[in-house]
Amino acid sequence: ASHGGQVTLIDVVEEEAKNIAVLQFGGGCQGCGQADVTLKEGIERTLLERIPELSGVRDVTDHTQKENAYY
Repeated sequence: ASHGGQVTLIDVVEEEAKNIAVLQFGGGCQGCGQADVTLKEGIERTLLERIPELSGVRDVTDHTQKENAYY
C-alpha cells in the first residue's frame, strides 16, 4: 500500500469443514482504525471471489500496537 501497510497470509486452517485464511497486518495497517474495513470490504471480498474453496478470513494482528498506524 502507498502508506507503508501490508498484509501477510500466515496460514489456511480448517474449522468446521470451512477453510479460513489467517492474515496479519503490518506497517501502517497494524493498529490502524480502518484495518477492519480493509479486511472485510477489500481483502475478504476479493479472496472469496477468487478462491471458491475459501470460506472466510481471520485477522490475528495485535492492533493495540499503534506506533506506526496510518489512522
